[in-house]
Amino acid sequence: MKDGIEERRKYPRSRRRHEIIADSHGGPALLNHVDNISVSGVLCHTVEPIPLMTRIGLTLVLPKPVEHKIEAEGVVVRCERDDVGDDHFHVAIFFTKLKPEDQQAIAEYVHYDHNEAGD
Repeated sequence: MKDGIEERRKYPRSRRRHEIIADSHGGPALLNHVDNISVSGVLCHTVEPIPLMTRIGLTLVLPKPVEHKIEAEGVVVRCERDDVGDDHFHVAIFFTKLKPEDQQAIAEYVHYDHNEAGD
């Protein structure tokens, strides 16, 4: 059974953590890695907290088979402490600016990820 959060999501998310190259352009903290991605945003990890509603520029490079570089803008909608490992905060970023071709590449990546997971 899906939880309430999954049921409220408009777009599917990648299910596995991938080493997506992520860079915050001038943000208060560098993104360590991305846990999941959808056409609406990303869940990533940082060492430092990022205040809610902080605007952030992102560069994301999706791996094979999609291999697509994304330049996006977003806003931090959640930042929660994680006491496990070196990545101390889970940060959810909602895309506020994303080109249609980037949305398509993310959708293809998520579809591929779900197919690889056996969905």
